[in-house]
Amino acid sequence: MLDLDPGVARADGKDMAAPLRYVPVTPLDEFRACLGNHFEDDATSQVRIHQLMGQLRQFTLPELGDRLTKASASIAMKRFILGLTAKFDWPEWVPWIFQVLQQEQDLGVFDEGCAALGRLEIRSAREALQKLAALRTDPDRQLILRRELGTAENQPLSFYLGRLLEGEGNVRLAHQGARGLAAVAGPEAFPALWEAIASADPLAFRLLLRAVAELPGELSGPALLQLFRESVQTLQDLEALEKLTHRLQTGARTTARAELAKALTLRLEGRENEALRALQVALEAGEAGDPLLPLEQLRTQMQGPYEHFITEALTILLEGKVARFSAMVTEAQDMAAKQSLSLLTTLDLVSECLTRKVTGGELPAARVVPVLQEAFDQVPGCAGLDHAFCRLVPAQDEAGLDRILQVPDSKRRTACLDILGAREDDALVPFFLRAMQDSIVEVGQRAMHHFGKLPSSFPTVMSLFESGQPEQVRMALRIFTENGTKAAAEPLTAYLKTDVRDDLLLEAVEALGAIRCASSAPVLLDLLHDGKPARLQEALVEALAALATPEAGLGLLEKSVHLKLPQVLIVATEGLLAAFPGFERPLPQSALPALEQLITRCCDEREGEGQRLRAILATQHLYCFDQELYSRLKDLFSDFLFDLRTKGGWDRETNDRVSAVVKELARRSASLGHIAGKEEKVRALVLALPAPGPTRAAALLTLRDALQDPEFIMRAELSSELAAFVLKELQRKDLDWREQARLCEIGALTRHLELAEPLKEVFKGATGLGLRSAAKESLLALGLTEEEISRRAPIHSILLLEPSSFFRKRLLAALGQTWEVRDAGTRAEAASLLAERPVDLLISEQMDAMGDLRPWLKMQCETHRCRQVLLSTAARDASTTDPWLMGVLYKPYAPEALLKALEP
Repeated sequence: MLDLDPGVARADGKDMAAPLRYVPVTPLDEFRACLGNHFEDDATSQVRIHQLMGQLRQFTLPELGDRLTKASASIAMKRFILGLTAKFDWPEWVPWIFQVLQQEQDLGVFDEGCAALGRLEIRSAREALQKLAALRTDPDRQLILRRELGTAENQPLSFYLGRLLEGEGNVRLAHQGARGLAAVAGPEAFPALWEAIASADPLAFRLLLRAVAELPGELSGPALLQLFRESVQTLQDLEALEKLTHRLQTGARTTARAELAKALTLRLEGRENEALRALQVALEAGEAGDPLLPLEQLRTQMQGPYEHFITEALTILLEGKVARFSAMVTEAQDMAAKQSLSLLTTLDLVSECLTRKVTGGELPAARVVPVLQEAFDQVPGCAGLDHAFCRLVPAQDEAGLDRILQVPDSKRRTACLDILGAREDDALVPFFLRAMQDSIVEVGQRAMHHFGKLPSSFPTVMSLFESGQPEQVRMALRIFTENGTKAAAEPLTAYLKTDVRDDLLLEAVEALGAIRCASSAPVLLDLLHDGKPARLQEALVEALAALATPEAGLGLLEKSVHLKLPQVLIVATEGLLAAFPGFERPLPQSALPALEQLITRCCDEREGEGQRLRAILATQHLYCFDQELYSRLKDLFSDFLFDLRTKGGWDRETNDRVSAVVKELARRSASLGHIAGKEEKVRALVLALPAPGPTRAAALLTLRDALQDPEFIMRAELSSELAAFVLKELQRKDLDWREQARLCEIGALTRHLELAEPLKEVFKGATGLGLRSAAKESLLALGLTEEEISRRAPIHSILLLEPSSFFRKRLLAALGQTWEVRDAGTRAEAASLLAERPVDLLISEQMDAMGDLRPWLKMQCETHRCRQVLLSTAARDASTTDPWLMGVLYKPYAPEALLKALEP
């Protein structure tokens, strides 16, 4: 027997369901999604998180910190986030970790958080640990804190500095030294630390730079700026040196002397230098001149690797040491390449320190941004510099932002757009509008994605859309299409109803198709007819097919009778089948003749024009209860399969795919023949249910198991019958909780949404865990969310039982404007009104002249004369635990309090 599962697999193992439209996401959005879907054993997700953190850097910290400090965050998530500090040891972690450790109850997480602060090896992290030592005084946490704080204050600065300078020669000692400096280094230590930077290896340099950036006072900021400028200048020198040595290696040896002299003249141009003029005169004099003397004088004035190389190389060349000159050029080339990589790392680190100084308020942005901007133009290969500039450049600085748009490398432009987009600064709207005009389509699309995340982007695009200028309207439509802007659906639908130019009409339809708004189906169907241009017809059917709703699918079927283009007919077929994706939502019986005709047209060689294979493969998504249709299509496709095998271009893979569809249709046809018998069995079980008593719950369980048979498909007629049966049974007064649970499960299997409210009443009234769990699972199976389950059913009718005629009139005046309200002064009057017509809510006193009203109120709920009760009483001892009780209002209260209590 065939399991009629909607997700039928293709013969080649690939899913043939229509692919979801690509939803544009920014790197920050992707990072949020990775965190939201993170699983501890998901290695792929963890690798992607690391990649995105390397790209976005400190922009990821608010997302990580928010999840770290949430009370609902799991221990596994906290440990995962704290573990990230091992690779991304940014000083900006400190406030987030300190915030969570102040209140953290789990000792393991506290331990890992303290270890993370210790790993940072900076002054602010140590200060955070000292504050925690004063706040968390229990013995276990004090032990952890003493481990991280250690006894670093017992040694002098020189001791720890010496250990840190061990660097890569002894990594463990270097890190111990860094921790020690965090404890003892103050503002007075700046000269010693800065002097040590000059002789440090890469590891020691990084650790010292972090220690310097953490020092309080005004000395470190200017020093870092100067180091940044010197590094940029040296990097430019090395770049010029590489170009010069390349020319010297590839050029003729006889031109080397002139090349070096020209490079030196250009380098020193504008400087008042007697030695340079003497050198130029001596070189022009040829053999009669003596250029070595002025050259020796120039060597003492040279700065940077480029100038030193020129004077040294020219001296060696003038002395006639040709072999030494060739070796020197090669050595200079290798040295320039190695030092360039080292300097790029230096720039990266210094840029990060400067950014921290600016964001921490220790350096004004006005001093740093111009320096970064100048370097941004000069140094193209430093990701840290690009990140710092894009993070700090003011949104109002159009000239600075335009530098980003002028970057020649499209990948670098895209990376810069990602950094600016991660700022999520609404003031960047004008910049992203300019960036959309990029000559590289992918860069312009990335700008659109970032633009769509900004709060004021939609009003800005709407102003373009409503401008009436074709180019501006086209730009707006392009943005709507790329970002799938949901809020644009209504304006676009209204726009399509007006007299629109054909070219803009096409783009508007494509935009609406990208948004996938179900309410747009009537407008799109109205536009679809055979007289429209071919491309517009294709766009219309693609938009309708993407909706995958019954209205759009049946509309396509109706319109297809008058359509002729094969590429339109096949999409209409696929769109119709996508609207009815399973046997729980089958194609209506009345639509099957037209569908069969449409499939036949697509398969016809003359009318289908090559769409036969696509039409055959589409029918594996056909779900209906017509056994004969499956049989006819199976026979038709078997004939086509024989015909297709005789033609060229036929391969084994295609043969297997079509054969799988033919077999699937045959299995469904055979399986539908058994459904009638199974339905009769279910109806027999319903009829055979015993009278109310101890055996009825077991009989309902047998009925539920029969309905859960994976080979059983419930048709609409039986589903309606069972839903009516469940509704009737739930109204019985003498139901056992097991019977109620089984009825809830049977109701969920019918997929009838009108059962949602009765099942919610069972859920809210359940006192036992078994019944409550069964009712909740049934509601979830009907498609309700947790929020919808807990939401109160809408109130339409109210009965007000209030002995005080004055207070009753006040409440009637307040309630009568919104609800259908009746009133009564006694329980006898109320009983008469309830017998005449039940209500959704009964607002009642707790006591009347006859005594306690609560037993009587409970009986009204049990007999389904009212759904819930709201007590309006002066007694302060009212219990609120009864499931039939919505709440209690204590007199005296204003009518506004009652209206607030009735809000959904």
